[in-house]
Order: sequence, then structure tokens, then C-alpha cells
Amino acid sequence: MRSLITLMFLLFGLLLSFSARAEWIMYGDNGKAEFFYDKKTIIKNGKFVSVMEMLNYSFPLRGVLSNRTTKEYDCSQSKFRNLVGEFFSGKNLSGDKVSESSGEVEDWRNVIGGTQNEELMHIVCGKAT
Repeated sequence: MRSLITLMFLLFGLLLSFSARAEWIMYGDNGKAEFFYDKKTIIKNGKFVSVMEMLNYSFPLRGVLSNRTTKEYDCSQSKFRNLVGEFFSGKNLSGDKVSESSGEVEDWRNVIGGTQNEELMHIVCGKAT
């Protein structure tokens, strides 16, 4: 548990430090959102890989037009969880910060085939090996 809390603080620090100089690479667009990741944030930790992802929404969702999330993948099990996230009123993480994650780590969820999440898992798990 202690190492999980340490990892969360490390990832939150990375989230803040990388945000100013992130190099977002677009990897998908489903008509509702554009999906980006920053390859400089890909971190391998044992069998897990984390990465920072940004979404730009085509229309506001509860006042949110973009968000930045640090995701962690278990590549061998095709599972993921969101570690930390921030939600903004403008595109490209601009405008007011509408909300942020509570800091409680989510449970692992299965990556569903044919989704942008599966695409990102293949990208980061391939780059981490």
C-alpha cells in the first residue's frame, strides 16, 4: 500500500512537471473526442506501464472540453486503471480547471477491443518493451 501511495505522488508530480512541456501525439479521433498521448511520459514499472493521455472533446461534457489523465496498463493482462486526472473548461487543457481526481486509485478494468484505450495500450506496451 505504501508503494502505491508513493507511486501516486510520483505520477502526480510528473503530471505537473510534464504538462508545461508535453509533446502531445494524436493517436485517434472517434468524432466525439481527439485522443493524444505524450511519449515522454511512458514509464515502465515492472509489469506495468503508465502514460499521460489528453482528450479534446467535440462538445462540452458537464463544462469540460479537455482532460489529462495518467493511465496505468497491465500489458500482460490487458487491463488498465486511471491514476490521476484533471478536467478543463477549454481545449488543450486551457481555461479553468473544472475538477480533478480525488487521488483514490481506481480498480483495474479490462481493456475493451476496438477502442481508443486498446490502441493506446498497444502503443505504450510496445514502446515499453
